[in-house]
Amino acid sequence: MYLRSHFGRQIFTIYHFRSQLFYSTATTLSPVDEPTSAKRTEFVDYLINTLGFSKESAISSSSKVRTLNTTRYRDSVVRILKTFGFDNAQIKDIVTLVPNVLLSRANETLEPKIRVFLELGLSGTDLIALLKRNPNLFEIGLHSRIIPTIDYLRILLGTDEKVVETINRSRWLFSASTALKRFSENVTLLQSYGFSNEQIGKFVRRNAMHFTQLPKCLTSKLNWIEGKVGISRDSNEFFRCFHSIASSSISGIEKKMEVYKSFGFSDTEVSSLLKNQPNCFTLSEDTIRNKLGFFLKELGYKPSYLVACPSLLSLSLEKRVKPRNKVLEILKEKMLVERVSLITLVCYSELRFQDFLRRFEDKIPSLYETYISSMR
Repeated sequence: MYLRSHFGRQIFTIYHFRSQLFYSTATTLSPVDEPTSAKRTEFVDYLINTLGFSKESAISSSSKVRTLNTTRYRDSVVRILKTFGFDNAQIKDIVTLVPNVLLSRANETLEPKIRVFLELGLSGTDLIALLKRNPNLFEIGLHSRIIPTIDYLRILLGTDEKVVETINRSRWLFSASTALKRFSENVTLLQSYGFSNEQIGKFVRRNAMHFTQLPKCLTSKLNWIEGKVGISRDSNEFFRCFHSIASSSISGIEKKMEVYKSFGFSDTEVSSLLKNQPNCFTLSEDTIRNKLGFFLKELGYKPSYLVACPSLLSLSLEKRVKPRNKVLEILKEKMLVERVSLITLVCYSELRFQDFLRRFEDKIPSLYETYISSMR
């Protein structure tokens, strides 16, 4: 489902007013005196005797609950979780992550939130993983934050399956109170740069948290790609480059550019590399140095060759490039190949490369073992 150019602003306005109409379902505990040690002991005993906690883990979980003003909902909470299909081990996992859940009003606050996520398509395991990333999930507002965020993603991505995929890949998606507002502003920003809704949707699905950074941060990266690197916003390379560096700082990317230059790359070659293989700039500076040292110093390649074959830089040096180069050296030493190049071999899938090795079984029986051992 496609968005209009002003979709982001509209959807946020809708939910701004909507949040005024619905009260938050977050559990709110009234300030009371610190509970007696007897109530704390009772809570620990419940974790041990009912949920199967060890004494140590029960005490640890209990310490995370700052205020134990009531524990009368605990049985109904466990019952609700079982009703939704959570087994004892999963319930224990949930309580370990969020011991405060046992203080929730099961029918009023907990049940509606769990139902929203399960009806969306998350499994029980998915929900536990989501709690690991968002431990305050059961404490934030259902109508003020959870439902608006899910509805926003539904409209943006088009299907519940894509929403679930995005939620499963994202960290702290629901935790920031400003997340929905940032999403809206950044979607509008990318649309203003000419990104299609399909491109934006793919970007969100891979890492929605890029959309929770300040719009001015994204703007600086977009302007840097167009102005400093010289990639037109109308080109496919523009989106690919932005997608690769969105989580990085401009200063960090420029430091990596300097590493390439220190190995003899010209400004034009560095820019070409950024256009053609922007993932080369997601590597750490040490990784870049190691790869360039191998290709330029050990193998004697020129920077221009790496710019022409940038996939060499994107592949694992230890698990792919060096083992296959070892094979190539053996074959050349035995004069069994002439025109096969390293770039050809590293681009083979593992199955295809093993088929390639079988061609030499009769002449070099140990070749496969040599290849396998070189990857260890």
